[in-house]
Amino acid sequence: MRILMAAEDFAAIGGIQELVDRLAVELLAMGHQVEIFSTPHVTPGLERTPATPAAIVYGEIPGRKAISLRHPERLWRQPIADELITRIRAFRPDLVNSHLWTWDKIPSVADAARRTKTPFVQSLYDSWGVGKLGRRAMRSLNRAAGLTALSRATRDYFARIARRARQAHIVFAGVDLAAAEAAHAYRSERPYILSAARIDLRQKALDLLIEAFALAVQEFPSVDLLIAGDGPDREKLAALVAARGLGARVAILGARPRAELWSLYKGARCFAMPSRMPEGLGLVFLEAMACGRPVIASASGGTPEIVYHGDNGLLVDRLEPDAWAGAIQTMLSDAAAREAMGRRGYAMVRERFSWRAVAERHLAAYNQVLSNEGGNLRD
Repeated sequence: MRILMAAEDFAAIGGIQELVDRLAVELLAMGHQVEIFSTPHVTPGLERTPATPAAIVYGEIPGRKAISLRHPERLWRQPIADELITRIRAFRPDLVNSHLWTWDKIPSVADAARRTKTPFVQSLYDSWGVGKLGRRAMRSLNRAAGLTALSRATRDYFARIARRARQAHIVFAGVDLAAAEAAHAYRSERPYILSAARIDLRQKALDLLIEAFALAVQEFPSVDLLIAGDGPDREKLAALVAARGLGARVAILGARPRAELWSLYKGARCFAMPSRMPEGLGLVFLEAMACGRPVIASASGGTPEIVYHGDNGLLVDRLEPDAWAGAIQTMLSDAAAREAMGRRGYAMVRERFSWRAVAERHLAAYNQVLSNEGGNLRD
């Protein structure tokens, strides 16, 4: 099968980028032909080196714009994804799998697929990319030959916007189990809690995590907090650390290569990341569990589909410092329970979340599309 995957900012750090990368690796290993077409934008300091040997072509995918009194011409004239159309015609894929998360760009992919008479599958992730068109952009889902969704929560969210999304095939993300297994635990002079995320406080409540840590660690004076990541709010976060007098206890490590992240996961007491906007799933939680670490997560989005409260981690249903401080204290105060949660998370990930399993589920969706059954995709 020839598969063209459309992505955004593929050379940047991000969960969707990691999924597309690993999916391409597995599909190639299974004998399929894969090419990736991606927008080229990368924030300095957030670059990543793709693992896939698939050809990667960079070009723009324009977003559609809303019709207004000032711009009525948009009713009949919208930007066209010329570069994507050219690439589809050159590669001649059996289908296009769009992993675009910016809603305004999805109609451009649908139009490119229509112009080239190529079926396309749209993969749905989360609500963050709503854009200026909003729900109007989701009408383009009706033109998709098939849909996948990162979790049941993701499917249900989009189904409230577009009925077509009710038919999405659920395909969870995966974990590089071999890399997790091979990593050596990071050596630190003091025990630590780890968090890893893009430092964008609109989405990740890392400021709340610091406030919670300030409350919780009064009982645990030897435990630190390490935050791996970079982003637009890094300076704001550093200022909060200083204001709370936590400069000796909280370290903002910046963006770290994935090889270092595996070691950081393995050396941590636990992993914690509160989310302001619901996660489609939360790849970092699976990665932490693959390293045998229990997690603390927000009880929203698709996260409760992989984090089971009291089993492989703790779910917090309030974005308030005292609630998160309580979860941190619970996790740190009982080593036996913490290690048991870590073992259960490790077993779950190894059983269900390999990248090969992810690729096989994508292929099941592709095959349904190519056998003219795309309109009946069901989980």
